Amino acid sequence: MHVIGIDLGTSSTKTILLSDEGEVVATASAGYPLHKPKPGWVEQESADWWKALCQTVRSVLDESGVSNSDIKGVALSGQLNGAVFSDEKGNALGRVPIWLDHRSQAECDWANERAEDVIRRHACQSLSPVSTLAKVVWVYKNDLDRLNRTHHVLLPKDWLRYQLTETFAADVTDSSVTAAFDMARREWSGEILDALEIRQDIFPKAYESPEVVGTVTAGAADETGLTEGTPVCAGGGDVPCMVVGGGVVAPGIANVGIGTAGKVTTFAESVSDAAYNQLWPMCHPMPGKYAWLGCTFTGGGSMVWCREQFGGTFDELTALGAEVPAGSEGLFFMPWLEGAATPHPDAHARGGFIGLTLRHTKGHMVRALMEGVVYDLHQSLDCFENVGLPIDEIYIGEGGSRSALWRDIQANVFGRDVKVLETEDLSANGAAIIAGVGTGLFPDFETACDLTIRFGETVRFNAELHAQYDSSYRRYCELYPALKEWFGNG
Repeated sequence: MHVIGIDLGTSSTKTILLSDEGEVVATASAGYPLHKPKPGWVEQESADWWKALCQTVRSVLDESGVSNSDIKGVALSGQLNGAVFSDEKGNALGRVPIWLDHRSQAECDWANERAEDVIRRHACQSLSPVSTLAKVVWVYKNDLDRLNRTHHVLLPKDWLRYQLTETFAADVTDSSVTAAFDMARREWSGEILDALEIRQDIFPKAYESPEVVGTVTAGAADETGLTEGTPVCAGGGDVPCMVVGGGVVAPGIANVGIGTAGKVTTFAESVSDAAYNQLWPMCHPMPGKYAWLGCTFTGGGSMVWCREQFGGTFDELTALGAEVPAGSEGLFFMPWLEGAATPHPDAHARGGFIGLTLRHTKGHMVRALMEGVVYDLHQSLDCFENVGLPIDEIYIGEGGSRSALWRDIQANVFGRDVKVLETEDLSANGAAIIAGVGTGLFPDFETACDLTIRFGETVRFNAELHAQYDSSYRRYCELYPALKEWFGNG
């Protein structure tokens, strides 16, 4: 038997077919564009998502030769903090503002003045334009026609699940980062919605990730190639699914991933506002459990910028960086090209090099950039320690783990041996694991992770280099506080 995991990403949908032995049998992906009709607006067409889902599901079935009757279940992972305003038949009412959409700053200021304490108490976070709740408030203030036609606001992957099942539902992990969710009760917060005069039923009921919330309809079966009646689980947000897909299913494990953004996640039995406005708490796909997220918005994105400006391939650039000594001879890079995140969220912060001299070369700048990203992610590990979550093991994945230099920098900056994840498409893998647990293909999350997750080498840290990096890291941590006022006056 097999399960299918589908990850609705920002630029593409990735679908994997996973066997009961934990082997990825087939994968497929399909992309779609972003639309930016006005400054600060970033939207997508939900129809593009559905087309990509149908295309990739059919592709993995065709590529593998697996019969659709052998699919035991399906689960979706999805980009966080979009808002699909849907009518009673599940039709999207216009383009979808996604997490990158920042049009709602004025509405956030109004909402925080009115309900900041309530949001902090129940959602354990502050309201920002990234949040789904901010997009709902914007529509309440600016688009009454759309509001009056709205039956439910759905998160992106929940809209896709509706197309598969014709069932309105949410899941606790995706919902937990919207700023409208009660983290302790694992349900939508009536107190937050009341404080902002938003109707209580605007969001559908939230289920635990492995729960089966519907089955594939006849119409969806025709379009996707799945069998009518195939169970569909609640699924999860892409970061919580990445947590599971990367093996973070027990205390003491941290997963560091340098993709376009850089992310650090860990497991928790409970959450609070102890790291308020520093880390992002979220419900874990394991029922009753939680996770913490720290991030830098432009981790690998900084390296993409570097390649575009300096030319050359990634391999050529990192080869130059490898010729430079650890610490880049006093050159630092601040990877805040789209604002700072953990532990100082600040949309006004900007990136830059500091400490440049005539001695420094392109290689110094490349290495300083790679070190700066890791310094920034190290702050998330410090935050985990500060909220009482000591880290015993670090797994590294995504693009940053493919570079030998970046692997070494991570081990030596963190002062820990790091295990390299060979498993790819962690969010889709996590969705497949959820489907497997929810339909009984796997007995539990721990067993599923043991079966599915593959590790490569363990990179050992060098104590002498760590001591050198630790001194540089302490200096790096002084940069944002020294520049905060300057950023604010820009």
